[in-house]
Amino acid sequence: MGATRVNKIPIALAILVLLILISLWSGRDGLPHQPLHYIKGKLGKRPSFYEIANIHGTDKVTTHHYQQMYEHRLAPFRDKPIKMLEVGLGCDMNYGPGASYYTWLDYFTKVDLYYIEYDAACAKQWANKTTGATIFTGDQADVAFLEEFLREAGSNWDIIIDDGGHTMIQQQTTLSVLWPHVKASGIYFIEDLGTSYQANYGGAPDSPTSMMADLKKILDDLNKMGPDKSPISEDVVDFEFTQEVVALTKRDDYVLPDVI
Repeated sequence: MGATRVNKIPIALAILVLLILISLWSGRDGLPHQPLHYIKGKLGKRPSFYEIANIHGTDKVTTHHYQQMYEHRLAPFRDKPIKMLEVGLGCDMNYGPGASYYTWLDYFTKVDLYYIEYDAACAKQWANKTTGATIFTGDQADVAFLEEFLREAGSNWDIIIDDGGHTMIQQQTTLSVLWPHVKASGIYFIEDLGTSYQANYGGAPDSPTSMMADLKKILDDLNKMGPDKSPISEDVVDFEFTQEVVALTKRDDYVLPDVI
């Protein structure tokens, strides 16, 4: 009786799949080790915010852990036409500008993207690499500049992210001027709230004039009876913190003011 011949094709395919999984798991593509859901993503599952941001090297998911906020807050906007502003292109980062720029373009499918950047020379140098966004240069602590920005860029923002200079005056001025122009159900994020406790940014532990102090006033307003402490509290319907970042969501019946 002749020997039974073994079909080697299924065995070879199994070995090939195993090698692919080992390669992805060990980070041979230059990425750090990831949990199993990341491997599934590499094999066809839609990549998450964390995966995209990590590929582009933004400190939103390396130095910081903002994926804890952005994974669920940004997902509902992912495939909708949105108008988005980020304050800070990243010109002051040691890895240079553009990491979050590429992250947003990869994450959102229909984003009209804008940036405000203080460093005009850097923004000009990167102009040919940032054709997917409209970039304005100026000081976010300058009310006149922000008002001119609104006249040119318009209102009706779905998402605003303040990742700019992080000083108290910058964060506070930007929120006060731009918040009225966030559309109903839109979200305003402020990153790097740790600077509220640092003197070189104008903050201090338990300071009554820091950005965190202003946010605590809004939290008080949302949970007590009586007059508001903050001028924007009336329009805040949702207030969420994770480490060093806050999300303020506009009430869904808000009517945008005219841009003068």
